[in-house]
Amino acid sequence: MNQKKTGRFIAKMRKEQNLTQRGLADILGVSDKTVSKWECGNGMPELSHMQPICSILNISLNELFSGEKLNDTDYKKKAEENMMALIQEAEKMKKNIVGGNVLGYVDNIEMDVCETHKTNTEFWSTIGSEFLGATALPSWGGFFPSEDRLHLLGNLSGKKVLEIGCGNGRSLKYAADMGAVDLWGLDISESQIDRTRNFLEAQNIHARLVCSPMENECGLPTDYFDVVYSVYGIGWTTQLTKTFRHVYSYLKKGGIFVFGWSHPIHKCVSVENGRLIFSNSYFNEEWYRAGMGSKEIMLSNRMLGTYINALADSGFVIEKLAEETDREKALAADHDFGRKALMLPTVFVLRARK
Repeated sequence: MNQKKTGRFIAKMRKEQNLTQRGLADILGVSDKTVSKWECGNGMPELSHMQPICSILNISLNELFSGEKLNDTDYKKKAEENMMALIQEAEKMKKNIVGGNVLGYVDNIEMDVCETHKTNTEFWSTIGSEFLGATALPSWGGFFPSEDRLHLLGNLSGKKVLEIGCGNGRSLKYAADMGAVDLWGLDISESQIDRTRNFLEAQNIHARLVCSPMENECGLPTDYFDVVYSVYGIGWTTQLTKTFRHVYSYLKKGGIFVFGWSHPIHKCVSVENGRLIFSNSYFNEEWYRAGMGSKEIMLSNRMLGTYINALADSGFVIEKLAEETDREKALAADHDFGRKALMLPTVFVLRARK
């Protein structure tokens, strides 16, 4: 399927119907920016929009996928080609989203903050921890060197610390074991907060826990913390720069912020027949909705530069970018994820200072 050819075809047929981009967008209930993106070949309409587009433009689905008007002779051949192209694209996207985990479906979406919070909260309040597993300090992620080796957080003895996306509480226990004396945790899910509270209380560890989206005003103290950190949490924010500005306000002058997330290049590459294949554009930062088990998630694939620039725009001084692989662990793994880790980073961790 040729997105640019399909985009040019949508533009041509729209003009034949005497419609502007805004006119088509209004009928479909999307923005004119979305229509422009389709026509420039930078994305395809969602499945729910395809049949209405065909009705408005007086074309068939087969012609939409083909990017041209078809006669009877070409129709059956093109139908088969388009079906195979759709299957191949769907398989690539499944590999792209979560590094090999099979998803029910993947749709690009217009991000709505309230809907995204609701969807992701439901996921983490129910099956999230079981479906994706839980990464906690001293681990920063699969096949990435541990905090015990890299010391990105520095000396935590006597420090006030805040974890964003506190999950099951294991990372806060690690901070306590390393000498932190004032523990705080933030999470979007009340169920996750309960898990953290129950776990820490069983360890005789006290922490102050707050349930809120990280990008919202949530009553956390300003100019207070020595260290703010997040392990696979920051990528869930709907507003990156707003989140970083909140973190900046929470920190004392000279305080540090350290967070790790799935490396964006990891989601662009899949393993096919033992070879690494680019299956998605690194520059694609669209929001998507994906089926995970019986639930859904909403995320965006942000570029590494997007995180770095948002930190700088928020006032941080960036001290270190770590994008390494623990080769011993990767060599011992007998699956595609380990083979990928030998060739490209699967995790990145950034350290910045106020």
